[in-house]
Amino acid sequence: MKYLYILRGPFGTGKTEFIRTLLANDNIVSCWDYYRQYGQNRWNEKLKPYADEYCRNGVKNLMEQGANKIAVTNSFSKCEDMEYFYQLAEQHQYTVFSMVMTNQCCDEYKKNVPDHVIQDQAERLTADMKFYSIIS
Repeated sequence: MKYLYILRGPFGTGKTEFIRTLLANDNIVSCWDYYRQYGQNRWNEKLKPYADEYCRNGVKNLMEQGANKIAVTNSFSKCEDMEYFYQLAEQHQYTVFSMVMTNQCCDEYKKNVPDHVIQDQAERLTADMKFYSIIS
């Protein structure tokens, strides 16, 4: 079996740090990796679309390489933000597990992201949370 783990949550909740306790770093795609490479490891709202694209491309490349376990971490504050990954997983025959991080001791992971950005992400995530029935 091949698995895709989608970790959702506002910036600073420790999504990437959590998944690093379970998977090899080579199979983890984090939006913050983009900020680390191209944004001087600092939040920059103008780079957000590029960070999202970085995640999409990174996961796609790992699937095309046949990685058995892949994780992607991003805010995914709306369900529609994950649709691409679900479609890609189906195309490449991956089972998807999605989870929301709500770590409350997150100051060390927050980096320089403004509080209002984190609050906006949390509010969108809360408003858009959907639970899908497993009953036919």
